[in-house]
Amino acid sequence: MKQFNIIFKKYLQYYIYWLSVLVIIALIIPKPFIYGLIIGSFGSLINTYIFELYLSKAQKEETSQVSTGGFWRYLVAFLACCTWLFFKNQVNIIGVMIGLMISYILIILRPFLHKM
Repeated sequence: MKQFNIIFKKYLQYYIYWLSVLVIIALIIPKPFIYGLIIGSFGSLINTYIFELYLSKAQKEETSQVSTGGFWRYLVAFLACCTWLFFKNQVNIIGVMIGLMISYILIILRPFLHKM
């Protein structure tokens, strides 16, 4: 579990910086696209947490089947899109989609970030 905490703290740090910058930008330039990025990035943070939690659990159990928490990650993406659906005038769906993709970029880059 210690390995999980070390890796996730790095990701959490990246997300905190990213979300802080987005919130500052949203305060200066209140645009629906920025609000969508904030919602998508927060969903991405939750998705990354779920992925790392399931990956840590799989490494501990040493089973042949590895689950990445796909159902829960889809549910988070669905809820982010529902947020857009309820606030169409204030939130841009393209921003939500780009924000949600950040977790997948981090999942792909995970081996490279782990070496650093």
